[in-house]
Formats: sequence, structure tokens, C-alpha cells
Amino acid sequence: MAVHDTSKRIAAVSMFGALGNVLALFSTVLGNLHPQIAVDLSHIATVFSAYMLGPAEATLVGATISLVPFVRFGLLGGLGPLAGSLIFPGKALTGLFTGLLAKKTSHPLLALLVGYIPESLFTWASFKLWIPVIAPQVSGWITDAVIYGILIKAWIEILLIGAASEVLLPRVKDMISYGLVD
Repeated sequence: MAVHDTSKRIAAVSMFGALGNVLALFSTVLGNLHPQIAVDLSHIATVFSAYMLGPAEATLVGATISLVPFVRFGLLGGLGPLAGSLIFPGKALTGLFTGLLAKKTSHPLLALLVGYIPESLFTWASFKLWIPVIAPQVSGWITDAVIYGILIKAWIEILLIGAASEVLLPRVKDMISYGLVD
């Protein structure tokens, strides 16, 4: 990989990471459902990067788009910084697996639905197994209703993001200069 190609890929990852964080900021503010549950549309950037860049870059975008949710639910929310930091690997998993599946299917909805399964399992394990150990002070309010509320909300988002990506992705690919991502 040439230096020029590397710098273009870094710029594209940064661009998609910024897009995801802006989407997360607006959607979590406008879609606040509970002190620890809010709509998060940041995975739109993950899907776009998976199809336009590849799995490694989509993994980085997944981790990067975790910044706003980390601040919202970790630093400013009830999880705290240690438990909140589990958001980063969770979203990165969706980037990785959606990126891998993007190489196999031309349908972003399918790639995202299957690619989200690891993050969904990681989220469940985080709340049920790891957060009670690393942040016992929050275990009292992390009930099964909160956990399944988060997961149900997330799967609805994934369905909507995947459906929107089926329509938007071809248009975005046409609009963005291939000199940036090729």
C-alpha cells in the first residue's frame, strides 16, 4: 500500500468517523428514550465504510463512532468511564463483521443484520457479565428490562439503518469522489 493510498484511507476513515459521531450526537439528543437508552444512528457510517473501504477500515470507523456514545453513556451517564469504554469494541465488531460480509453480498441490509450479531452478543455479555464486576455501583439499575430494552431498540435501529443503506449507499458512492476512497 502506497503512502498516498494510506493517507487517503486515513482521511476516509476520519470522514466516516466524524459522520458517525455527528449522527450519534443528533440522534441521541433527539431520541432520548431513557437515561441510559437513546436512539443511535451512527452505524450508517459503519455500513458506508464497510462497502466503500473494507473490513479493517470499517472496524476503525466502528471504534471511532463510539466516541459520542462513550461520552453520553460512559462519562456523562451512569456507566462511568471503565464500563462505558466497552462501547468501543462492541461497535468495532459491527464494523469488522459488516465489512467482511460486504465482500460477500451487495445488500447492506443483510450484511448489517448479520454483522450486528457479534455486537449484540457482546452488549448482552457486557451488561450481564462484565459490568457487574467492573462497575458494581451501577448493577442495581441494570435490570433485564434495561438490557433487553437496549437490545430491542438497537435491533430496530439496525433494521432501519440497513434499509436506509440499501437506498442511500449507491447514491453516496456516486457522490463521493473515487479518488478519495479508491
